[in-house]
Amino acid sequence: MVYKTFLETVVSRLQTLVGPHADVSVKQIPKNNGVLLDSLCICPQNCTVAPAIYLDDYFRQYRSGIPIDSIISEILTVYQENSHPDEIRFRSFTSLPAARKHIVYKLISTASNSSLLNLIPHIPFLDLSIVFYLLFEENGSCFSSTVTNRQMELWNLSPEDLLSLSLENSLALLPPALRSMSEVIREMAKLHLGEEYDPDFMDQVFSDDGTDQPLYVLTNSSEFNGAGCLLYPGQLKNFADAAGSDLIVLPSSVHEVLLTPDRGNSQYSSLSAMVSQINEEEVNREDRLSDHIYLYSRSTGLLSTPWGESASLPF
Repeated sequence: MVYKTFLETVVSRLQTLVGPHADVSVKQIPKNNGVLLDSLCICPQNCTVAPAIYLDDYFRQYRSGIPIDSIISEILTVYQENSHPDEIRFRSFTSLPAARKHIVYKLISTASNSSLLNLIPHIPFLDLSIVFYLLFEENGSCFSSTVTNRQMELWNLSPEDLLSLSLENSLALLPPALRSMSEVIREMAKLHLGEEYDPDFMDQVFSDDGTDQPLYVLTNSSEFNGAGCLLYPGQLKNFADAAGSDLIVLPSSVHEVLLTPDRGNSQYSSLSAMVSQINEEEVNREDRLSDHIYLYSRSTGLLSTPWGESASLPF
């Protein structure tokens, strides 16, 4: 079954299952870096707000041999179990008094989002852009919506106003989380190995022989759009002071960055090539942030690219 037929089958079968009380359709949702994802929308009658169920992973499951009946059953279960945002409350966020406490920010690539940036408020930062979105929680589930130029105009705000609001809210709603890579890997091993997890073996794996370059993962408490934490006030400075050195920032995705002390013996071009290769082979296109490293100077407080462009942190 080709992809188009897969979509048609899913829509047809689910429409039969939910009956006339809801409309089933597929919409293309624009994502980061120009990616368009097919999203299944099951929208009850007289309701214009519905959760998006992305279908690309389900098609991969089908291609791997999962029966179409099982996939449709799983999609229906996801729809039934997913909390639906209250439409009246959701629409209230078009008013600034309701929205102002929910405006947060994230970082995206400028070059890879040129079309999107024409439609949304943003502030350039090096070769990245700071953009804004609404984040709110309903019955334990989080929902988000990108702030558009039209919303900014209705609120009578400037991008600089949004920047100030988004910093305050991001710090409150999405506090930073900084952990060593060894800690992250240990937690993953515990999760996957269960009772077979051997702490003594992990200690041996991560024993410091003085030659390895330590890596630290910086993200936010939700691990979603966490790369923006590198702009939090004092975040890089405090880490650099603790390390007693400048820093190398490796942008692993829009959700997190890796920090490591710059001891002066690193090959910046090789590290950037590694970031680019990992993006190409391991990171989904919509999750990519940058194909090169950034450098933080402890003495000047500037963040720079390997080719020398530098900027003060905006906060």
